[in-house]
Order: sequence, then structure tokens, then C-alpha cells
Amino acid sequence: MQTIKVRRLYMGALVAALVSTGCDESIFDVKNPGRILDEDLNTAQGVSSLVTGMSADFSVGYDNMSFTTAILSDEVVGSGSYFATGRYRRGLFDSEDANGFWGAVQRARWVAEGGLLRMQGIEGYQYDGNAETARAHLFGGLANRWFGETFCQVVFSQPYTDETPGPAGEIDTGEAMDRNSAFQRAVALLERAAQHGSSAGRSDVVNAATGGLAQVHMGMGDFATAVTHASKVPTDFVFSAEYSSNSGREESQIWQETHGRHEISAWGTLAGIVGAGDPRTPWTDCSASGSGCASGNGADGETIHYRQEKYPTRDDDIPLVKGTEMRLIEAEAALLNGDLATAMAKINEARAHHGLDPLESDGTIGSITGGDGGGANMTSMSGWDILDRERHLTLWLEGRRLWDLHRWNHPHLDGGGVVYKATVARRASCMPIALDECQVNEKVSSLCISV
Repeated sequence: MQTIKVRRLYMGALVAALVSTGCDESIFDVKNPGRILDEDLNTAQGVSSLVTGMSADFSVGYDNMSFTTAILSDEVVGSGSYFATGRYRRGLFDSEDANGFWGAVQRARWVAEGGLLRMQGIEGYQYDGNAETARAHLFGGLANRWFGETFCQVVFSQPYTDETPGPAGEIDTGEAMDRNSAFQRAVALLERAAQHGSSAGRSDVVNAATGGLAQVHMGMGDFATAVTHASKVPTDFVFSAEYSSNSGREESQIWQETHGRHEISAWGTLAGIVGAGDPRTPWTDCSASGSGCASGNGADGETIHYRQEKYPTRDDDIPLVKGTEMRLIEAEAALLNGDLATAMAKINEARAHHGLDPLESDGTIGSITGGDGGGANMTSMSGWDILDRERHLTLWLEGRRLWDLHRWNHPHLDGGGVVYKATVARRASCMPIALDECQVNEKVSSLCISV
């Protein structure tokens, strides 16, 4: 009887609630008070949210790329149990592997470029000289730098057309192009980022765009122009892709795969040997007593886990443009010009920023020789081997090493391995056009590869 009374009381309250809501409302209706409608972004007030979205889409893909190319290169040893990790550490990477990475970089650059076109048409928005305009150009430029440095070929299908060409007259045709096309596209966007940033008084954007210009001109082999831009960026400058513990999408994947689980390790790497105690490459030996790690080994149960501490929390940011790299660009240009003294001075300027002692070369410029298994030579003091190590350690886990290996035709690519041997004579040095692109774009359908 007591149960029946309670049930009748509940039903009475429910009916009363339904009546009080009116005929066209219900307590079961779900409304999202925080929803942002698409048309709400077509206002001057909505531009900030639009550019925040560009930043978010960049970050969410960039850390995954940085994590994967670290395994494909010689930055880390793949110490985990993922099927993909086993492939990557052996130097294998094909068009099906590229799917997610292709989608991420295309989304990052398209959202920025398409957003800029949208911003130009917003009534009441001061486009020229606006800080948000500068930031949008910056993300577009850096996304294209990422595209060019990571992929063997690039394809652009949107957003530029005959009616609305890009800032340098680009028209997207869906054809496969040399990666320099992405670098050239980046130049146009980064130049405008610097211009708008200067007018808006945003020195951070100006320095990031200027450093980005140095990177892409170096990528195209134009070191004279690269040095001109690099020289303008202070050694202590850093601009980063941002991460947050606010949600899973915003968290750093590198943190998750090294602290959340043990998928990659610095054991047996340049960072794990030469970089021990180096502030640029901090790590914890999880096999040591008192390390505080859940396990001393990687997720594969065999590889010792040297856990990276460069990103010790889930919301640590990944540097995209750094003044220390600018000094190394200047050093590389000097080596190409046969000027060992200037190269060493620039290298030591970058080292001094981190409180490291200066290095002294053996007096020879030499060439990149690599080391056991093809990785960086850990003992040679020739100019090129020193630069190889310094770029490796300075840009560790920042998504840049695979590009260095490719552009230098590094010995590591010739079957080298870190702890585990490669199973191919020539390791993958860039990501191919994605299988997804080949399946929907007949202009590139024959260019995908499978290994």
C-alpha cells in the first residue's frame, strides 16, 4: 500500500509539471544554452570564436603528427603495443596510415583559409590591421608549413576558386603538387600575418610569422631569405600550439602516450644518451628505484621506459616557432657557405640560452655521418654532425625531425633503426597522399602507395 501511494504521488507531480509547461513544451525537452549558431559567427563579435576554432583545429592534429613522426624518425623508440607502432618503428608508412594525418592538416589549413574568406565579408568587422586577422593568417601559414614538411606531395581542393583566388592568386584544382606549393602558400599567408600583426601591435604574431617565413624559405632551399627573417626573431621567443586539460580533445597526446601509457621511450636514442641531463630533452628512467612510474618498461613489456618530461602534464604546449631554431637556421646557412666559425657561434648562442656550455668543433665542416643504425652521430665534432645533434635536441618532440631527415637525405633513412631494426632498405621519410584522398579524387587516384 505504501508503494502504491508513493507511485500515485509521483505521477500526480509529473502531470502537474507537464501541465505547467504548456502545450508545446515538456520537461523532457533538451535545450543547449551554450550552442553557437553558424550565423552567429558572421558578426564582428563572433570573429574571436572563429579564430579560436582555427587554433583548436591546428592543435588537435599537430600533436598526433608530432607523436607519430617521432617514431618514424630517430627521436624515440616505439616501446608500445599498438599495431601501428610496430610498423612505424620499422620504417613502414603507407597511404592508409596517412588517412587521419591528411584529414587533420587539411582541416587545419582549410578552416583558417576558409575562415579568412568569411571574415572579409562580415559587416562591421575591421579586417585590415586587426589582431584576429593576423592570427588567422598565422594559423593558415603554419598549417601549410606543417603540410609541406610532413607530406611527400600536397593536394588543394578548397577554398580558392576562379571567383575567389587565394592571397597569392592560388586556385585549388585538386591536382597533386610538389610540397613546395604548400611552402609558397605559407609564405603568402605568413607575410600577411606579419603585416596585420604589425598594424595591430601584436609583436608575438609578428615574431611567429617572421620565424615561420624563415622555416618555409629554408624548406624551399632559399637560405639567404631564411636568414634575413631568422635574424629578426629574438633567441628567447617561443610560439606554441596550445593544449588544455579542459577536455579530451584538448589534451596533449604525447603526454597521454608517455605518462598515461608507455608507448614511446627515449631509451637508446640521442635524447636518452647524449641528452641525459640536457634541459631540452628531460626524461625519467622509469626502471630506476623511486621513479614513481607505474612500470619500468614500455607497453610492449620489454623496452625500458625513459619517460619524456618535456610535456609533463596533459596541457603542455608544443613549440611551433622558436628563437633558438632561428639561430640554428643561421648556423646551417653558414655551414652551406663554408663558414664554420659563424656556424659554431650561432650554435653556441642557442646553447647559451639553455645554460649549456659551448661546443668546440674539430675544425672540419664535414658532412652528416649518422651513427650506429643510421641515427645521429653521438661523438663526431665536425660542423654538420654537431648541427644534426643540436637541431635534434633543440626541436625534440616538436614534429620537425622527420623533415630534417628527409631534406638532408640523412643516413638514418637507409635502413636505420632505434633499438629495433628497420625492415625496409629505405625508411619512410614523409607521408604519402592519403588513401581517402585517392578514393574520392580521381586526379590522384593512382598515386597512393601500400606497403
